[in-house]
This record gives sequence, C-alpha cells and structure tokens, in this order.
Amino acid sequence: MENHIPPLIKKILIGRGFKTEKEMSEFLFSGISSLSEPFAIPGMREGCEILKKSILGREKIFIYGDGDTDGICGAFFLLKLLKLFSVEYSFRLTHRLDEDYEIEETLIDDIKKEGYSLLISVDCGISSFAALENAKESGIKCIVLDHHISNSTHLPSGHIYIDPFVENNWPAGTENLSGAGIAFKFVEGMALLLPGVSERYFHNFIEVICLSILADFLPLTGENRILVKEGIYRMPFTSIKGLAYLIARQNICSSCTQRDITRKINPRLNSPGRLGKPEIVLNLLMEEDDEKIQELVDEIEKADRTRYRNVSREMLRISPEELNKGFIISESISPGICGIIASRLSGKYNRPYLVGSTFDNLLKGSIRAPKGYNLYERLKPLREYMHSLGGHSTAMGFKCSAEHLDRIKQFWEDIDWQMEELHNHYDCELNIDELTPELIKEMNDYLEPYGKGNPAPVFLSREVLVKNITRSKNEERTFWVIGKKGRMFESFLADNTMDLPVNEARIDILYNPRIMGTNGLYRLYLKIYKYSASDFVKDRDGG
Repeated sequence: MENHIPPLIKKILIGRGFKTEKEMSEFLFSGISSLSEPFAIPGMREGCEILKKSILGREKIFIYGDGDTDGICGAFFLLKLLKLFSVEYSFRLTHRLDEDYEIEETLIDDIKKEGYSLLISVDCGISSFAALENAKESGIKCIVLDHHISNSTHLPSGHIYIDPFVENNWPAGTENLSGAGIAFKFVEGMALLLPGVSERYFHNFIEVICLSILADFLPLTGENRILVKEGIYRMPFTSIKGLAYLIARQNICSSCTQRDITRKINPRLNSPGRLGKPEIVLNLLMEEDDEKIQELVDEIEKADRTRYRNVSREMLRISPEELNKGFIISESISPGICGIIASRLSGKYNRPYLVGSTFDNLLKGSIRAPKGYNLYERLKPLREYMHSLGGHSTAMGFKCSAEHLDRIKQFWEDIDWQMEELHNHYDCELNIDELTPELIKEMNDYLEPYGKGNPAPVFLSREVLVKNITRSKNEERTFWVIGKKGRMFESFLADNTMDLPVNEARIDILYNPRIMGTNGLYRLYLKIYKYSASDFVKDRDGG
C-alpha cells in the first residue's frame, strides 16, 4: 500500500528538488530499518577490527571525547560497548575552561605511562596533528571518530580516521552525521564482529543520537532526519534512567517536541561542560542507582543556573562598539560560555560574532555565524596565528597566543562580510486566507523535524493589508495582516533589523505559518521573513 502524500506537501517537495513520489516517500516515511550498513562508511570496518583485536587481547583502551553534548553522547555509546565485554578502560572529556577542543599532546604521554595501547576519540581529534604524531611515535593506535573539517594532508599515517571530511565517499545520507551518530555506527559495526551482542541493542538508545544532532544544529536530512524523528518520539520513554529523570524534571511527560530538546534538555546537558565538569553528564547517562542519579541531576540543574547567570552578566557588559564590530574580547568572560554568547548575538543581529577570553597570555573563544556565511573558508588566513582553529562553516572554536590579538582584530574588521541572500526564496504561493489549524498541523506532521536542509516551509501571499496594532512595549514589533477574504493574522518579523511595514499598506509577504494551542484552543500567527510593496516577488526565485 502506497503512502498518501497531500497536495501541499507534494508541491513543497517538488520545489525542493524531489522528482518522484518514491523520493518523496523515502524522505517522509523512512525509519530505522532504512539506515545504512555501518561498514559502508570508509574506515569503519578497519577501525572495528582494531578495537576487536584490543578487546580480545584484553588491552587497555582510552576514550577521549569532546565535553559538549555531542561528544558526551558519542562517549556514551563507546562506554556502553566496552562495559559489555568487561574491558579495562578509562575516559576523559575536554574541559572547555583550560583545554583545547582537540587532544592535548601531553595526554598521549600520560596514557602511554599508564599502559594504554588504543585511543578512541569521538567528536574531536581530527585536527590534533601533534598529539596523533606523538601517539604514532609512542606505539599507541588511534581511531578518530569525528565530523569536523580538517586539513587531512597533515594527518599522520598509521591511524584510522572516520570523518566525512577525510574520506568524502560516504553513503548518501550519512555525510552529516554527528560525532555521536558516527560512534553509533561504530558500535553497530562492533556488534557485527563480536559474539554475544546484537546491533539492535544499540538501537535502544537512538534518542541519544537525536540529542547530539540537535545540539550541533546539523542538517536534518538523510539519516539525521530518521534519527531525530525517531529520537523525539522515543525521548519520553527512554530506558536510560538518568536521562529519564532529567526529562521528568522538565515536566516532559507523554510527548516531547524538538523545542523541548533544544530549549530544555540540551542546554542542561551542555551546562556542566561550560563550567569544566562535563563528566557529570556522562556519569548521569551511565548511572543506574536512583539516589546517585538524583544527585547528578541536582548538580546539572545547579550548573545550568550558574551558566545562565554568567551569560546574562556578560551580555550586559558588551559595549555598543563591540556589538557593531562583532568582536568581543574580555578577561571576565569564561571560555566555557563564549560559544553561547556568540550564538545568541549572531542569532539576534544576523551577522558573525567572535567572542573570546584572555587568560595566562592566551586567547580562547568561539565564532558563530548565521546560515549564509562560511567561517571555515573566510578565516583560513588566521591559521598562521592559531594553536587551534576548527569546527564547521557556521561554528568554530579557536585558541592562540594573546600577542596576536591586534592582528586578529584587524583581520576581522577588514572582512567584508557578505551573506548570500536567503529569504527571497519561497516554497510556493499560499494565500493566508487558506490557512487553517488542520492544514498547518498536517504540514508539520509530514515535514518535521525542521532544521538545516529541511527548513520550515516559506510561502508567498500577495496583497495583504497591514494593520499596526501594538498591545504593549514588549510587542512593539508585532502587527496584523488581513487577507483578501478578510481573515486576520497576528504577525512578527523574523529579522529584528527590519523596519515595520506602514500601516494600511498593501504588501506581499514571505511567511511561515505557526500554531500554538492546547486543549482544543489554538492561535495562528505568521513569521514574516520579507515583505515589500505588492508584486515584489516576480517568480519562485525571488525578484
């Protein structure tokens, strides 16, 4: 029996490049059974064979993960695997306060002294050139499970690198996996090689991969879409006791939303790492004792409150000049919250921001940009000043000597930040008079989760009438639009830098319809990305 696809959904997907109903059905309805085989990923079988040999040889294994949600979730899968075989192992997560995002070279010396023969890194390691070279010379084999951009020509031979930016012939749909997603594939592969464990065992923890993908704001296409969609559904019923307790604390009961994860759960999972204690979260995911779980959740909640206060305090200290230039450096900012501040400012002012902290003659921080910028390419010239600089096209971390501060600032201020035009495009025309709660719910049921690669639909509606009705100072950017048939919708502008339209004007709008409601009561409203005098949009590509 074929799956039914409503006309509006077909129209949206055709506009997004889907050519056949088969392609549409695969995008809309694919589930866990559609995930690719782990050994289709380059380097995966070789890496699994090395770990199998270490496990059977009773060798000591060291796990090293990034201290954010993605790295912690990836480490969770590796520890779950090793515990099944009673292997002697230890783990460490990066501490954002006093370490790089990569593997410290001194770590290799430490684990060599302690007799470890295998190091597995997750969500980091691909730019740890010096540490990897040291490991090679020390006889320590490394398996790097990462998804960050790197200059692969600098990677020493003799190790296994499982990263889509090192080998680009990954199966379609896997090229945007999170670090934890790659770790999941890795343990799936181990289950195929080792007796006594089924790959389906690790399917019990799909929700953990969902957390990692949403935490890193990765594209929600391919296998990421499957993992997030399934993970959101499973989240309230998770078998991970610590995660279940944390979820219950947020009053998330029989159903969970993407917003619940991005606004309530993930910020808490990230908070201890911001304060230099990421192992609290990994311990929570691994813990089975109820009393200890409660203590760990209490620690996480306390860390989250501290993180919130610290960010709020530092945001108030930012000067108008710093806001205008997008370059903020301070001794008072903790390195652990630089990324949060940069992300908030970038989202609010729709431009790139660099936020850094100076300490011990070092400069360390984070860079964030909205979609439409490519930080990795634009900032390549800064590498000559950096101890480390890596990440994604819209999110990067860095560390360098403070003596380079003036050069970096000058380089930043000289950049002509040009953003590609994003909001002239729309999916199709949809007059606001046609909007109903049922239509919006149907659209969301089919197309969610929304994110990079699968944005919430944007529609064009022509000749709507503006009615400026300001209720309070807090809603000064809220206005109303009236369709040709008299239907009226509350609206707000997506970009805070846009001017409000003129009252009583007839305008064309590019908008996304939204619905809020409980217990049969609902409210429809419009998020407007662009507006202009009627007929400003001449075709589907914008005018």
